Amino acid sequence: MPGTTQGPYRDCPVYETARFILRLVEESDAGDLLECYADPDSARIFNSENCTSDFIFGSVREMADCIRSWIDQYRVRGFVRFSIVDKSRHKAVGTMEIFAKREDLVGIGTVGVLRVDLASRYETAEVLDELMNPVEDYFYDDFAFEGMVTKAIPEAEQRVATLRSRGYTELRPNAVVWFESSFIRTRGPVDAPVLA
Repeated sequence: MPGTTQGPYRDCPVYETARFILRLVEESDAGDLLECYADPDSARIFNSENCTSDFIFGSVREMADCIRSWIDQYRVRGFVRFSIVDKSRHKAVGTMEIFAKREDLVGIGTVGVLRVDLASRYETAEVLDELMNPVEDYFYDDFAFEGMVTKAIPEAEQRVATLRSRGYTELRPNAVVWFESSFIRTRGPVDAPVLA
């Protein structure tokens, strides 16, 4: 059930759409997730800025090591990494990470950073739009932020189109969001100086 009275780092929420379940990543997902993380077409649009890896893995063991590090970050309240489970296949086909930045973005307040990694065959406007429903319905309250930033490089045309159709606006790199191809959506109006 979305939402939690204990906070997402004590009682990790599970979100569900018509086709997908988002739940805390598990080490047993390693074999499934190679469909995404060994896929060069997926890797080219990953958001790995400020990370210690490029998230391209060639074995279940490498994937499992990465998952353990994600679980460790969850335990220290660094971020939540959800597995995106395709209900029809009973298989994790990507991940979604969310965390609130410590620094506020001027004119917005606390900002959440969203990373979405999908196997390339799922990188469609239909799937992306469906996955954004629980993000926008619950993440602002569950993770306590006022704006959400995510990356979509120009080559990720389906992702860019989905974000724009949902009211995301491209950001100018700045002291808080220093990487390019970032988009933001807020609960209220965006202060003009942060826009591209």
